[in-house]
Amino acid sequence: MDKETLIRLATPASIFALAISIASIPLTANAEYPYMLGKYSSDPLHVYHVNSCN
Repeated sequence: MDKETLIRLATPASIFALAISIASIPLTANAEYPYMLGKYSSDPLHVYHVNSCN
């Protein structure tokens, strides 16, 4: 295979992989938080920083 053929084949495959990764972000981000705490996903996630860096 020459370089031009490889680029023609790789371009649609990379676009498909990018689309899958973008579509999976909401699934990954919402994977454990609402179910772990037993709350709805509209509730805010509070993060407290307890380590002082002075």
